[in-house]
Amino acid sequence: MARPTRDERKAELLAAILDYLMDKTLAELTFRSLADGLGMSAYVLVYHFGSRDQLINDIVVSIESRLDRMRNTDVRDIDRAAWRDFLLDSWQWTMAQRNRHLTRLEFEATAQDIVAAEPRGTSQEHFRMLHHKTRDWLMVQGIPEEFADTDARLFTSTFYGLQFDFVVMNEPEAATKAFELMLTVFFNNLETRLAAGGQGG
Repeated sequence: MARPTRDERKAELLAAILDYLMDKTLAELTFRSLADGLGMSAYVLVYHFGSRDQLINDIVVSIESRLDRMRNTDVRDIDRAAWRDFLLDSWQWTMAQRNRHLTRLEFEATAQDIVAAEPRGTSQEHFRMLHHKTRDWLMVQGIPEEFADTDARLFTSTFYGLQFDFVVMNEPEAATKAFELMLTVFFNNLETRLAAGGQGG
């Protein structure tokens, strides 16, 4: 069997690291603690990740890769049923227990990034991405940009807020009911705005 390339080995290590972090925080993570937990030499980790900052960055990037599908989708080309399904699929990813902990780590990294000397900025980027994609989709439906932007921000903030609800409370059924209600309100608001000539009441 061929020896894994460095990139392949790094991907294997990241998968193992994410498993290791299911009941831990990024704040307590060191090369030594991670090496001890994984039963390997710290030198292996230093070789593949270089520094603790780079290790944390690679962990966060790996978690955030779940957004690749959304990032690569032009939502302006999908109808309402497909948009609803698209959002529900994204939500269902979060509802898995393993992904709850990955989301917890993502929130932790976001809180750290806010006060970092050299912030990654990816949290803002991803919030902005969902906001803008929702805004663009609403504009294609016929909502003027001014109102689409506000509605999209409310949607995005609620989406992230309900993810945080699940991370904190660990009540997937209750969080999902709230998410489904949010979708109903979102689409009802769309209809109200369209009926009022795009502006709503």
